[in-house]
Amino acid sequence: MEQRDKLKRHFFLIVIFITFLFYFAGQLLYGLVMAVCPIWIKDAGTIFLLMYASFIAMWIVTILYCRFAEKEICNSFKSARRGGRKGNTFKNLAIGLFIGFALNGLSALAAFLNGDLEFSFSTFDILYLVIGLLAVFIQSGAEEITTRGYMYSAIESRYGVVIAFIVNSLFFAAMHGSNDGITLMAILHLIVTSVLLSLCVWRYDSLWMAMGIHTTWNYTQSLLLGLPNSGIVSEKALLHLDAASDSIFYSTSFGLEGGILAVILQLAIVVFIFIEVRRKKQQTSNNDQ
Repeated sequence: MEQRDKLKRHFFLIVIFITFLFYFAGQLLYGLVMAVCPIWIKDAGTIFLLMYASFIAMWIVTILYCRFAEKEICNSFKSARRGGRKGNTFKNLAIGLFIGFALNGLSALAAFLNGDLEFSFSTFDILYLVIGLLAVFIQSGAEEITTRGYMYSAIESRYGVVIAFIVNSLFFAAMHGSNDGITLMAILHLIVTSVLLSLCVWRYDSLWMAMGIHTTWNYTQSLLLGLPNSGIVSEKALLHLDAASDSIFYSTSFGLEGGILAVILQLAIVVFIFIEVRRKKQQTSNNDQ
């Protein structure tokens, strides 16, 4: 009994440590892939996709752990039809994919119209773009099932939504803090992004929506526009970035994620969701009267 109480008191730290191990598993396989690929594979585009796909290790470790140690959390990964979160539907996944594309596209358009970006057509390889979408989904989905799937669910069930939001957001930002070209604006963007994605789980009960937003944000940035994603640039994208300059919309060191517009757009959606929640509560209250 004493040992159980001790574990309960330290549960908060245990969750953070376990989530870190999930990330470590993904980074370990990523490191092995990047060490071996240049020796066996010469095509930069293929290496880039394998870099994203290597995050499958994070999926495997997280799902296996939750399957045997935290069975209830496994429901956050499943579709609504299979007893998972009610919002884990293909409709919400599609909504998430659209939101991620729109957020990144609008941020890039503003930077382009401001004269910060100059593009040229690179290459159109439909098979590469399709496979690339799957690879990016693996990478983005891996981060979502660990932070919004496991960590958020585990902390929220014991400490409440507010603590889950705070810890989740700080952890997500910290795990990207070692990326090349990180700036204070980029860190703020990462925190706001994490809040937005957590809101998808809280408000719409949909981890899949969060996975969709994360996927197309990264995909649009990396494989469509050829811009740095968390400081990493794809050498084989639909468009090629010929020139870039710093402004409030774009950071040459960290891309769109280092610009203020990306933060503003995401904050606008966060505010919209809170207004929607408040309006729904008021309608429910009025109906009860």
